[in-house]
Formats: sequence, structure tokens, C-alpha cells
Amino acid sequence: MLVLAGAMPLLHAAEEATTASPATVRTVGRVQIDGDGARYGWPGVYFEARFRGTRIGLRFDDAINNFDVEVDGKRVMDLRKPGRRTVWVEGLAPGEHTLRLAGRSEAPDRVGRFLGLVADRDGAVLPPPPARQRQIEFIGDSNTVGYGLRSTTRQCSDAEVFDRTDAQRSYGALTARHFGADVQINAYSGIGLVRNYAGMASLPAFPVFYQRTLPSVPDSRWPQPASWRPQVVAIGLGLNDFGVVPAQMGSLIADPFPQQFKQAYLALLADLRQRYGPDALLVATATESWPPSAFAATVKQAVAEVGAAGDKRVLYFEYGKLDQHGCHWHPSERDHQAIARALIGLLEGAGVNW
Repeated sequence: MLVLAGAMPLLHAAEEATTASPATVRTVGRVQIDGDGARYGWPGVYFEARFRGTRIGLRFDDAINNFDVEVDGKRVMDLRKPGRRTVWVEGLAPGEHTLRLAGRSEAPDRVGRFLGLVADRDGAVLPPPPARQRQIEFIGDSNTVGYGLRSTTRQCSDAEVFDRTDAQRSYGALTARHFGADVQINAYSGIGLVRNYAGMASLPAFPVFYQRTLPSVPDSRWPQPASWRPQVVAIGLGLNDFGVVPAQMGSLIADPFPQQFKQAYLALLADLRQRYGPDALLVATATESWPPSAFAATVKQAVAEVGAAGDKRVLYFEYGKLDQHGCHWHPSERDHQAIARALIGLLEGAGVNW
């Protein structure tokens, strides 16, 4: 198992007319190291490195995911489903550079692999940048993923949803970037805390997936590394629980369900408090749901109960007034920017123990 923000050995690429440097890449997100690379399945995973030279090679075994490639803080490549090959970033100025390879897409039922970097013959891969001291974790559903946010229409095919989803432009990524923090986005579209969205009833709910390094691999248990101690954890679960459900589950919509959901929410808050300690700020997020439901009121009640019990580091955050121009009435890119601004304002006044 990989320790978050740990080191991944670079792999030699004998097929290239260049040499590979025996350096490391910094990984951020839930990633599992296997014999020849880093495996990932959660959205928003990213890799950071430093190198010297006018070009750098990125080695993949991933015909699934889309990525942003940034050099020296500027986006230089829109990389889509690279497959099993080395992708070269070329035409750079001589000298030292920083690299960031950031996942945009969501494919929790699949596993992609990043196989490391290849330096040019006249270049070298340098020691990676240090981990950031600030850390934020976002857990949730499609709103947290950034589902279809780049869309200009609400009606989208499956392929369009995939292509227009962008975890790097989600409110979580924007918030983390504002604070100069490393970020985990542990989110799964359609997932619920107790029950999932219609059509996903055969899958377990979020607490089961949250234990995994790779969502689609049941025995890939996340090791809870000591290096990942986020000062802020934002929870974005509940829309699917209170949304449309299969007809055979209709009885759960009645009054007993909000109580069931609240108990599960309290258990999640207790789990996060145990994981990350008394100083972590937990932010319980909610928004308007469709059909109208007790979602936001139930989350607010859970926050009030833990506060009354003595935990004053759990905050309630509600966002709304969205245009929802993303795919299937999801928040648009403009909506995510607005949510991030509001959340940043909350955190700036909340006394985060950075």
C-alpha cells in the first residue's frame, strides 16, 4: 500500500531512446503501488515531480482516464485516455521545471496505472517537491466529483458525462488550491450514506467504499497512513439517500428514514473524529434536494446534536442558488466556483488549525 504523498520509484523505459532517472514522484490521493507503477480509482488523484530538460515522458497503462498536465503551474496538455504508452511533453525551455499530472475523470469501477517518468538523454528527474503542510479531504457523491460540470447542456450521453466531468475544477479542488493544500477527493457519483441512487441498489453504500484504496477492489483496504491528517474534512453525502429510489424501497421514504440517515451521519462524524483527531474541522455540507426532502434539515440536526454533546469543531455548510447547467442538472463550473467561494469564506473565519 502506498502512503499518501509518498514516493513512487520511477521505472526504466528500455523501449525509449532516452534514459530513466532513479528519482521519485510525489503522489497525492488514494494510490496503491504494485510491481511496476501506481494504481488508482478515486477521482482527482495527482502526481507531482521536478525535472531538468526540454522535455519529459509520462508512462501510462490507462485507456480510461483524462488528465491535466501542468508544467511550472501552467496547463500544457489535455491528455485523454492515454493507453499503454509514453506521452512526451516537449518544447520546454531549458532548465528545471515542476510537473503536475492531475486526474479529471471518474471511473470508480476501473483501475488505471501511472508507470512513472522518463527523462530525456540530456535531462534528469530531480527529487520531488515536498508535501504541503495543509491537507483537506472531500468525501461525497457526484456534486463532489465535479460530475459533468464542463457541460453547456443539461442533457448528456454517458460519453459526454465522462468527458465533461472534471474533479480538478470541482469546488473541493478549487478550495484546496486557494489554501495551498493537498487534497483528497474520495467521492463516487450516485453513492449514498445509507442507500444509493436508483439503479445502484446492488452496490454497497459509501462507508464500504471509504475503506478501500481502490473503489472497485474490495480487498484494497486503505491503510490510514500517518502522513494523511487533514485539518479539514468536508462531507457531501445525502442527496442520493433522499433522492429518487427504486419503487421497492419506497417505504423507506417515510418518517423513519431521516432518523436512520441521521444515525448513520452521526456514526460517520464519529469515525472521522477518531481517524483525524480532535483538532480536525469537520464540515457537513447540504443543499436543496429534488424531490424536496428532509435532507438539509437532517444534516443540520446531526451537527446540532454533536455540538450539544461537546464537539464544537463540526460546522454546517449549506449552498444553493445554483444554475445547475451541468449534465443532468448537476452544478456547473460556475456553480462550483460559487460553492468554493462560500466554503473558503466559511473556513477563513472558522479557526482552522493549519
